[in-house]
Amino acid sequence: MTNTAQATDRRVIDAYAVALDETDHYNLDPADARYIKRIDGVYLFDAGEQTHCCELTASYWLIYLYTSIVFTDDADDAVREALDEKYAHEPSDDIYVHCGSIDKIIREGKRDRIDHYGDCAEHDFCDEIADADKRHDAEMEEIREDLQGYCPF
Repeated sequence: MTNTAQATDRRVIDAYAVALDETDHYNLDPADARYIKRIDGVYLFDAGEQTHCCELTASYWLIYLYTSIVFTDDADDAVREALDEKYAHEPSDDIYVHCGSIDKIIREGKRDRIDHYGDCAEHDFCDEIADADKRHDAEMEEIREDLQGYCPF
């Protein structure tokens, strides 16, 4: 007999993708900089999960998805492709960010900065996992893979 999770065993996920301006993390070639408005690190997080990293201020755990470059209007397709190849394909780390910083982006509701994925319960990604923590991790991984295939920004 298979052990399946009950609805009460499941930790509800409130998933978001957020684009953080990380342009200052890059040493841009001056010739390239004129074509780049900003470079965003795009991350996934569960708004229902907060962590205290040795401080009173709560943080969200942001799971790296991909890097996205916002180009100026005068960047043609060849320039965009070359700069994307040059700056957007280095892997990044998962990070903690204070909840207040992310919550401000959510309140502003800018579609180029925040995307509400919601809960994956309707998709039944991981009903076979009984342990709530393992199920949460597996469902977040499913959402990560989905968002990497469907780039919201």
